[in-house]
Amino acid sequence: MTSELINTFTPKNELGDNDFRYESDLHNIFDTVRPEVLKGLEEFKQKTTELEIKYGSLALEFAVNWFNYTDKLTADETYNQFNYRAKRLRKQLIEGLKERGFKPSNVYKLIAAAEFQKRLREGLFKGRREGVNQRIAKIYEFVLTLPISSQYLLSGMTDQGIAKAMRYQEDTKQWDSKTDSFIGKPLTYKALEQLKKEYPLNTQETRGRKKNPLSQLHLVPDNQEAITIESTEVKEVTQESIAKDIVSLVKQLDTSPEVWKDQEIISILREAKRELMSIAHLALQPTKELTPN
Repeated sequence: MTSELINTFTPKNELGDNDFRYESDLHNIFDTVRPEVLKGLEEFKQKTTELEIKYGSLALEFAVNWFNYTDKLTADETYNQFNYRAKRLRKQLIEGLKERGFKPSNVYKLIAAAEFQKRLREGLFKGRREGVNQRIAKIYEFVLTLPISSQYLLSGMTDQGIAKAMRYQEDTKQWDSKTDSFIGKPLTYKALEQLKKEYPLNTQETRGRKKNPLSQLHLVPDNQEAITIESTEVKEVTQESIAKDIVSLVKQLDTSPEVWKDQEIISILREAKRELMSIAHLALQPTKELTPN
């Protein structure tokens, strides 16, 4: 019995952590199972992970082509009111990738990476000055060299965070006496996670279903190897508008059992567990009736 299997099948508490009250139950159950069965479950996890890695790049290319088509659909009051076709097709792309066997958390990363690539390519076409295009081209080339999970993390960073990621190996160089040279650290997934925490992109701009302001950017040159953003959309942010956005996003979140078994999604939500618990507490409070003056 491995710790990975125990972790997978241990019930979780309200915070998403393992509930160790069930530890003895897990041991009793696992003791009744043949070792070949447990080994088979481990191999299944390993092989499905290997398959997702092997075919993930193809799924990403498929998603990029999908978005290239849906972006060309024009809003029409009769046949495509409120751009419904594009939204419906986007939703079905997500469901289709899940049905093909990709884990929900990996589908989320695929979609984010595809949309990120698309935004960068749009920036290349919209750039008016050679210097701007050169910078965006460098970013695009850099992104294409990374795994999908790393592209997903980059898609949630500000332009400064992306610049830090591109310079990471250079910035971390230290003298190595064995090789008699300066050696930088590799840009690992963990390093990108830390950069994303330090330079997070406004989640309201990237995770909602409203049109992303990042798809219509003015790209202007600066002294860094990054995209400098001037948004064309200015919107007053109020507590009421934030609450409405939260409700909208929560209703779109997939709460099926297979999703909530995925530790990556749980770890993402756990970053704001105190705030989420406070919001849940507010939502459960009875509404006070307003009395006329």
